[in-house]
Order: sequence, then C-alpha cells, then structure tokens
Amino acid sequence: VNLIVLVLDLVCHGGQKPEPTYRRKPIRESAQSDATVSLTTNGIVHADELHLAIRITVSANQMELDVTQGYNPQVIQSKTFVNNQEAFTVFLKAIANRGFVAKSKKTKAPADPSGQCPLGFRYILNLNQDGDDLSNLWASSCGTAVGNSAGLITTIQTLFQYQIPNYQSLTSQVNLSA
Repeated sequence: VNLIVLVLDLVCHGGQKPEPTYRRKPIRESAQSDATVSLTTNGIVHADELHLAIRITVSANQMELDVTQGYNPQVIQSKTFVNNQEAFTVFLKAIANRGFVAKSKKTKAPADPSGQCPLGFRYILNLNQDGDDLSNLWASSCGTAVGNSAGLITTIQTLFQYQIPNYQSLTSQVNLSA
C-alpha cells in the first residue's frame, strides 16, 4: 500500500511533502495489497426509495459496478469484472495524475457531503486499505468550489467509467436526476 500511496504522492505533489489527507502505512507493505479505490456518484436529494447512486470500485483483482437505492444504500444491480495488477497500477497513476487524493486548500466545505448540492450530483472519492479509509474526499456538480476535493472530477469520473466494460449500456436505465 505504501507503494500505492507513494506513487499517488509523487504524481500529485511532484515529490513535495503534501498536506496529509490520509494515514500512511508502513513501507514494507507491497502494492499487491487489498487496496481499493472507488467513485460513488450520488443522485439528487429526494425520497429514500427514489434516491439512486452508482458506485465503481477498482482493485488489483476486480472492477465492480454497483447501483444502489436509498440513503442506507441497498445494492439493486451489480456487475463484476476481472482486473490485474498492471492494469490497476496504470489506473492508479492515471487517477493520481488528475488529483484523486488531492484535497482542496481553498474550500470550507464540510467533510460530509450529505445534503450538499441537493439538486445536483455528489461524487465521493475513496481510497481504502485493510478496511481503513486512507482518503475520503468529495466533489459536486454544483460548481468548482463545492466539495473538499481538488481533483479534476469530470476526468476522474470518466476514467472510472472506462474501467467498466459496457458502462453506458449497464447504466442506461439508471436516472440519478429523477
């Protein structure tokens, strides 16, 4: 994991010591770990039974697409695909280059995105290792100043969608705006 975190640090911060946005793990841990990165796109705020979200989770072994319903998310659709270490490494570098773990220093946005940007989308960016959130940031479709992520969310979202074969057809019936 430290190798993953180190790669993300170097790519995002050019080798400079960043403001910590996650806890560092011992360096002896390898990149062949159970680390996962995920992007959750939450739909507009309305009735529990109508609220939908799309979560894409990527690890060294698999890519998973989940469609969830409600504010206590219940998975209503799921699809899993096989991944490999090299593809995962390249993907991590790509999202790191776009600021996946970069925390905005200019925002006073709350850490919790709940209720923020209620008529738009909230994007939750998560890096997890051994059940611990090493980075948990968010952005929204309500403008560049809303959220605590400094990442390029449109590009990050596209990169995550590209990890899921047939993403468009798998999500064509999911309306996050209705």
